[in-house]
Amino acid sequence: MDYLLFTTITDSGVSYEIEFPLHRDTSSADAVSVLTSKLLDTISICIGEIKDLKDGDILQALSMACAIRSRMINVDSNLTEQVLIDLIKQNHAAVLDAKQNIASRA
Repeated sequence: MDYLLFTTITDSGVSYEIEFPLHRDTSSADAVSVLTSKLLDTISICIGEIKDLKDGDILQALSMACAIRSRMINVDSNLTEQVLIDLIKQNHAAVLDAKQNIASRA
C-alpha cells in the first residue's frame, strides 16, 4: 500500500505528521496532496469570512461536498457510498495515529 505523508500545523502551533494510506485506485498522490492543501486553505479563509462558522458546520459542508461529488461519478451509488465510508474511517484512523509535535519558541 502506498502512503501520503502530510504535515499540518494548527494556529496554536501544534503540528501533525500524518501517514495517509492511499486507495489502490489513486492515480496521483501529488494531486491528492495539492487538492487537500487547497481545501484546507479555503476552509481557513472561510473561517475568517463567515460569521459564526463552527467546526460542526465545516464537517457537515465537507460531508455534503463528498456526497455531491460521489453522485457526480457515473458509478453504482452503493459502491461510492462504501468507498466514502471506508476512506473516512481509514483517514480518521491515520489522523488519530499521527505524530504530534508542539512548536516552541526560544
